[in-house]
Amino acid sequence: MEKEVLKTIRYFSFFDYPPNFEEIYTFLGKKTTKKKIEEVLKNLERQKKIKKLKNLNNVTRYTLSVILKNTVGEYGKKLKIKNEKIKIEKYNERYFFSQKKLENWRFRAYVKILSFFPQIKLIGLSGSLAMMNADNDDDIDLFIITAKNRLFTGRFLAIILAKILSIHRSYNKRYTLHVARYTNTVCLNLFFDESDLVVPKFKRSEYVAHEVLQMKPIVNKDNIYERFLKANSWIFKIFPNAQTVLKLKIENLKFNENFKLKIKNFGDWLENLLKKLQLYMINKHHTTEIITDTQLWFHPDDFEKKIKFNSL
Repeated sequence: MEKEVLKTIRYFSFFDYPPNFEEIYTFLGKKTTKKKIEEVLKNLERQKKIKKLKNLNNVTRYTLSVILKNTVGEYGKKLKIKNEKIKIEKYNERYFFSQKKLENWRFRAYVKILSFFPQIKLIGLSGSLAMMNADNDDDIDLFIITAKNRLFTGRFLAIILAKILSIHRSYNKRYTLHVARYTNTVCLNLFFDESDLVVPKFKRSEYVAHEVLQMKPIVNKDNIYERFLKANSWIFKIFPNAQTVLKLKIENLKFNENFKLKIKNFGDWLENLLKKLQLYMINKHHTTEIITDTQLWFHPDDFEKKIKFNSL
């Protein structure tokens, strides 16, 4: 069990993130009890393999105190574990930046307005901001689930509204040279149609399971978030404790039924038109994206491919 706990903390160390007790228990690879985890953490602390930290909210978090053998991170390089003072100070700083991003008036207006459209069923925070671990220059990763047969209409609305509010992250090459321009922009890199909520088998990795569980819904209609988790019950095979501790904290935003298109045929026509236009633009710059009729994955810088962890 000690190896499993160290493995869990080590995974978070790749993102320079010190997990708390609940996160260690949730993302442990073996079924166990909280009492057992408490015992293991105390033993590891006595062995000086881990250290306890306190964040700004006085929550106890854990970090590796030494570089463990076979600890491999991005591109096979050994992970460099900072001393606990630097690590917790950096984490507190990122927590502060994350709060500022969520309080940004453009972002709040964007989510509120987008939630009114019946084509949008779920808007979820993903990536570093979902864990309140975003740097000042980071963008805001969003996961969007659309109504059935409205994938491309939903994406069109999400992009146009972001452009109107000047918070759309462009993939123009110039941004790779000016990372700071990502600050407080929204990265619309993942769309699902509600008719196909299941993550494809070839994407069912530990990394993606983390992302599914860490995603924080900020707009949730028709219990779509619960349906999404139920459709992806495979994540509980990777993290068996998660099912018992997962607490759904969902902000259900009311939306006006009058916004729904009255003429279904027009909605279908518009969806097909927007699909053709977007596929034309996507295919002009196609790289590693996954494009289907019901799911869109835009991850040009896929962290899943960068993380390689060997067993302890």
